[in-house]
Amino acid sequence: MTRLPTIALLAVGACTPRADGGVKVGGAELLLYARPDVGAARELDQEGVRSFAGSRYADALAYFRSARTLGGPPSELWNIARCLERLDDPEGAARTLDEYLAQRDLPPADRVEAQREVVAIRARTSALTVTTIPAGATVAVDGQTAFGPTPATTELRPGAHTLVVRRAGYATRTLPIDARFGRAVIVALDLEAAQK
Repeated sequence: MTRLPTIALLAVGACTPRADGGVKVGGAELLLYARPDVGAARELDQEGVRSFAGSRYADALAYFRSARTLGGPPSELWNIARCLERLDDPEGAARTLDEYLAQRDLPPADRVEAQREVVAIRARTSALTVTTIPAGATVAVDGQTAFGPTPATTELRPGAHTLVVRRAGYATRTLPIDARFGRAVIVALDLEAAQK
């Protein structure tokens, strides 16, 4: 079976499950069989490779998932993760790479590459954008040097953080936020006048 190369991400798409166990992808319908069929898995894998090469990532995802269901090798999980990245689903890609890494007989080089990839997915920085009404506030993240005035954007490492938003004449706001998988974090606040 073919293992796709590591490639950066960003696209959107979907596949539609059918009531009879098939999957509709664009104009293609795939039937999922109850018993393993390595020959059919190989054909689906090759269709998946062609779909991926043609930037039809939702189609490729359905082909690779079907190939895995029919007894395709663990490399199908790698291919599924590549598709999920392209479909802007880093959470799904990381889960699938975890499943891939749980396979016992991975070649050492493939294991190292998958470990590196899952660490990179989880380490993606997020853009933090803070807007306030009125504008002109400063923002400190985890007690570090403030940025601003709002509206303002900065990069944020993954994990839990605490924001402190200040503007002269207005009550200070403290907020917990969580940055994950490179997703944008947007905070919009209506500031309240300080008590006198």
